[in-house]
Amino acid sequence: MNTAVTSREEILTVCRQLVAASGLAAVNMRKVAQQCQVALGSLYYYFPSKDELLLATVESVWDDIFNCAAPTDAAIPFDRYITNFFENIKRGILKYPNFFTVHSLSFSTRGQAEGRAKMQKYLAKMKAHMLQVLQKDQAVRPDAFSAAFTEDKFVDFIIMHVISLLLQKNFDCTTLTEIIRRIIYCN
Repeated sequence: MNTAVTSREEILTVCRQLVAASGLAAVNMRKVAQQCQVALGSLYYYFPSKDELLLATVESVWDDIFNCAAPTDAAIPFDRYITNFFENIKRGILKYPNFFTVHSLSFSTRGQAEGRAKMQKYLAKMKAHMLQVLQKDQAVRPDAFSAAFTEDKFVDFIIMHVISLLLQKNFDCTTLTEIIRRIIYCN
């Protein structure tokens, strides 16, 4: 017998399952309450509006997609980190079809701004992780970066290309990692 969902995290787990199966459009207050086996009023206790539920769901999906992308304490070469990062995001895209292209369309005007802000938060987190890995990589050429070509600008370039590949559903990052190797490592 299924038991009723009783926590915010359990509700978000159900929401992630709905997104994975049917997309973000499947997440609405009545359907989520039904799937969680709780009264609609109980759901409103945790999420006062549909926008609040959608924003929390989007953030939860982003967390699920990026949870494995954080660097570990162990040093990892930057090119390998990017390959692993790309693979983690690819798995997330396959788990949540069309999430990257349509999730911002499901919000009210106020919700769209908050949705973009959450996405920017995750992009900033990705960038910080990438910079951390890049700066720890002992194999990077000492002259790889300059005042005009900074680590920060390089990581922005990498993020832009990772996102571009993924939005095109091009799941091969070998050219990108080869460019990284040629730019920052000695031959």
